[in-house]
Amino acid sequence: MSNRQRTSEIVRDVVVFITGAVLVASTVWLSVQGDQEVTGAILVLGILAASSALWAIGSASRQSHWTHVGLGVLLAVSPALMVFPSGLLAADLFAIVGGLVIAAMGALGVIASRRAPVTSRVVASSNERTGVRI
Repeated sequence: MSNRQRTSEIVRDVVVFITGAVLVASTVWLSVQGDQEVTGAILVLGILAASSALWAIGSASRQSHWTHVGLGVLLAVSPALMVFPSGLLAADLFAIVGGLVIAAMGALGVIASRRAPVTSRVVASSNERTGVRI
């Protein structure tokens, strides 16, 4: 993996981490009119997103792409799945926009990992020390 590819992956993971941290922090001041399930959902999914981003950065794991796609989609559809009460437009927007950003970063990672060049390997050689690469 080239330095450019690695840098791109780290940038995507940092964006997911920041988005998750903003979602977590927003639960402190987000007006939900006493509906704690709404803040709980945003808080838990924000923590999971931030944690998975830190895990991806720390372990250099590329399995995090699909994790981010799943968490992002779940967060984006949470207002509909959990039937957020009417009048909570700010909470709806935070969940939808945050989810779309996280899912987009995951999808970009999936696309980039599929475009990554396949390294060649020697499958046969001769006495002349030349190899056939595929």
